[in-house]
This record gives sequence, C-alpha cells and structure tokens, in this order.
Amino acid sequence: MQIILNHLEAQIAVQMGTARMLQNQKNGVISRGPRKLEPDINGAGGEIAVCKYFNRYPDTTIGPHFSGYDLKVKGNRVDVKTTSYDPGYLQAKIKKDPKDCDVFVLVHVSFPVFTILGGASSSQLLQDINIQDMGYGAKYVMEQSQLNSMEQLFA
Repeated sequence: MQIILNHLEAQIAVQMGTARMLQNQKNGVISRGPRKLEPDINGAGGEIAVCKYFNRYPDTTIGPHFSGYDLKVKGNRVDVKTTSYDPGYLQAKIKKDPKDCDVFVLVHVSFPVFTILGGASSSQLLQDINIQDMGYGAKYVMEQSQLNSMEQLFA
C-alpha cells in the first residue's frame, strides 16, 4: 500500500524528526557514528503514513516517551519501523520488551512516498531465532518476504 504525504504532512514529518533528534541529543541518547537527521524524519514520516492508512492522528509529542509503540489500531499497540532498502528488513533492538507493543509494521521510504510492506506480531519477531547482526550490532530481524500483510495483522 503506497501512501504519499502531502506538502503539509511532509513538513510535519520534517519538524517532528528534527525535534526528536534534538531531544534525543539533549537526553544523551547515543548513536553509532555521527547522528543523522534523515532517519528521524523518515521515522516520523512512516508513522504519519501508517496513521493516514488507518485514519488515525499521529502522536506528535516530543520528549522522552517510553510507551514502546507509535499508535493503537483495533486494540493493538503498533510500532512503526522504516527502511530505505528494497527489499527491506524489519528490525527491533534486542532490548525491546515483547510487552511494549503487539505489532511491528515495516514501511519503505522514498520521501514523501511511503510504502507499507507488512509486519509481524511481537511474538513472531522477538524470538532468539531472529537475532542477526546486519553490521550494526545484534538485532531481531525478519526479511520482507517473511512479513504478514496488513489484512493478516489486523483481521
């Protein structure tokens, strides 16, 4: 499912991503190598795209937020992940607690075009068998071909 952000939605994604990056720096969140703005903007845009798909309003709050999910859909707590790779990989940090969210959704980004690729339940993704190191440390990883469709996830 392809979602194209309109001009205003794209501006909101840029503002949200910039504010989140600055807040993370202020809070001492450490990243590997120099911090880049693009992943934060793409992440905010992906959240907006998934919210648009489900006719929800995105969470635009900035600051430490420890909920572990980005939106709720049909009682499911959804964590949106973005990638610029095609095919993409759904990834989650090893420290991710399965109680933090119910569903992960992967979105491919070619700003301002976002394509919802599918997703997995927390119980599907957060398994030891899915731990891999893709060059940035160990994470839970699923290939795009392994993902469920949105219809399967939210039936």
